[in-house]
Amino acid sequence: MRSRFALATTVLMFAVAAHASAGRPLVLVSIPPQAWLVERLAGDRVDVLELVPPGANPHGYDPTPRQLTAAAGAALWFTVGATMEQALQPRLQRMLPDLVVVPTADEAVGRPAASPYDDHGHDHADGHDHDPHVWLDPDQAAGAAARMAAALGRLDPAGAAHYAERLVVLQRELADLDRELAATLAPVRGGELLVMHPAFGWFAERYGLIQTAVEQGGLSPSPRHLAEILERARARGVRTLFLQPQTSPDQARTVAREAGITVGVLDPLARDYAANLRSMAAAMLAAMPAAAPASAP
Repeated sequence: MRSRFALATTVLMFAVAAHASAGRPLVLVSIPPQAWLVERLAGDRVDVLELVPPGANPHGYDPTPRQLTAAAGAALWFTVGATMEQALQPRLQRMLPDLVVVPTADEAVGRPAASPYDDHGHDHADGHDHDPHVWLDPDQAAGAAARMAAALGRLDPAGAAHYAERLVVLQRELADLDRELAATLAPVRGGELLVMHPAFGWFAERYGLIQTAVEQGGLSPSPRHLAEILERARARGVRTLFLQPQTSPDQARTVAREAGITVGVLDPLARDYAANLRSMAAAMLAAMPAAAPASAP
């Protein structure tokens, strides 16, 4: 795993060198899906640096000194509500006193842990009682894109019209994606999405799915809680337990074996945002039993 992060850091250093020679503004993002949004808005007008490399868990990730060096000269940082940002922000702002920090998630619409679409909540180790994976809802991603476009226009006034035009195109694409995903998942609407870690509440709520998480507050479940989950999964015909590639599969395999179901992977942090959401929807459709037909009045 370290070699993977070292390779990602090396690539980032080359990107920063290219940025310096081209004279483009450097924009920081916390996670890969944000980089996709910025690049769709900016094209080649800015360079983008991801603080959490592919394969890392943003809840506890600590950027390496080389990554922080690569961030030197950054003008903007688009945050997303990841746990690691709380500790990292003071360090970055000491190093970059002129850095403008722009939250891309509207905290006022944070989905509570007690959402009816997430039976077991999402309680992180830092006590955060909201699901921070807001970008998995394309409508919320469109709102994030609007905040990004506005901030990019302030950073680069000569390109403000460019960002505004590309925002219109991007938001149209996200709306089309939203309709496509709704159509894909319509046959399983109301079905149960069984996951190890409750990272998919925003996606589930958007498309009428019920997220059930094995973990409790980021910890292994009690035997009673696990038994309840497995019994419910069997009763509802759930065929797959999903985990994230950033987590160890060992516990997932044990739980799945006890339930007689398979293990699948959903990645909330894949860089190609649109392609990843389509892939997630297809995996859920294949794994979940079709919704029962509505009874005649």
